[in-house]
Amino acid sequence: MNVLNIAMKELYVSIKSKRFWIVLSIYILFLLILSYSLRGRIMEIVSPQVEFTRLEPFGAAGEYLATPLSSMLLFNFAFFTIIGAVMGASLGADAINREIETGTIRTLLGHPVYRDEVINGKFLGNALVLGITIIVGYIFTVSFLLINGMPLDGDSILRGFVAFVITLIYSLNFLSISLFFSTLFRKPETSMLVSVGIAVFFTLIYGIIASIVANRLAGEMPPYGTPAFDVWRENLELWRQRLNFINPAHHHASLVLAVFSGDRVANSYVPLGESLALVINNLSVLLVSLLLPFALAYVRFMTSDLR
Repeated sequence: MNVLNIAMKELYVSIKSKRFWIVLSIYILFLLILSYSLRGRIMEIVSPQVEFTRLEPFGAAGEYLATPLSSMLLFNFAFFTIIGAVMGASLGADAINREIETGTIRTLLGHPVYRDEVINGKFLGNALVLGITIIVGYIFTVSFLLINGMPLDGDSILRGFVAFVITLIYSLNFLSISLFFSTLFRKPETSMLVSVGIAVFFTLIYGIIASIVANRLAGEMPPYGTPAFDVWRENLELWRQRLNFINPAHHHASLVLAVFSGDRVANSYVPLGESLALVINNLSVLLVSLLLPFALAYVRFMTSDLR
C-alpha cells in the first residue's frame, strides 16, 4: 500500500511540474505538424500496401503495411523514441537526490515506510507518467484520423497497443538509468545533465556515428548492381547491426517496425507472433537494459547514507 501511495504522490507531483507540460506540449505540437504533413499522403491510401521505410538515425529499416492508422502510429512511435528517452531521463534524474538535498527523505523514512517502498514507488509513479504521455499521443493520432474521416482497421488498433507496450518498456530504460544516476550523484543538476545527455546521445548522435563507422568498416562501395555490391551492402548492414547493439533506440525502432511489418506477397500484415519472434533479441536487450540500471539503483539506495 505504501508503494502505491508514494507512486500516486510522485504521479501528482510530476504532472503538476512545468517540465512535464513543456515536454508534453512539444510532443503534441510535433504530432500536430506530423499529422498535417502526412494528411495528403494518408488520404491517398485507398487500400493497404506494403512499403519500405528506414527509421533514421536509429539504424532500423524494413517493410511495413501502410494503412492510415499504421502509417501515423509508426511515425508517432518513431518520434517518441526521442521524446520518450528525454522524458524518462528527466523524470528519474532528481527522483532520489532531490529528496535527499531538501531533507524530505528523512521525514519520509521517519514514517513506517521502508526504503524499497520509496524507490519502487517513485519508479512506478514516473512509469505511470510515461504511460499517460504515450496514451495521449495514441489518442491524438486516432482522433485526428477520425476527424478527417479516415478509416481505422482493427488489426492496426491492436498492433498500436502492442507498440504502446514496447514504447513504454523502451522509455522505462531511460527512467531506470536516470534513477540510478539520481542515487549516484548528490546534486540533482548533475544527474539531470548526465541523464538527458545520455538520452540525446543515443537517440540523435550515436546512430549517425554508427552509420559513419559502419561505412568505413564495410570498405569502398563497389559499382551498383554487381554481385560485389550485394556483398558490400550485406556487410554494411551487418556492421550497422553490430554497432547499434548497445543502442536502446535502435532496438525500440526495430521492434515497432516489426509490429507493423508487412508481407509484400500477401499484401497484408505478417502474423504478429512471427514478426515479434524475429526481433525477440531486441526485446531481450531492452528488458536487460531496463532491469540492470534499476537493480544498481536499488542496491545503491538501500545501502547509501541518506544524511
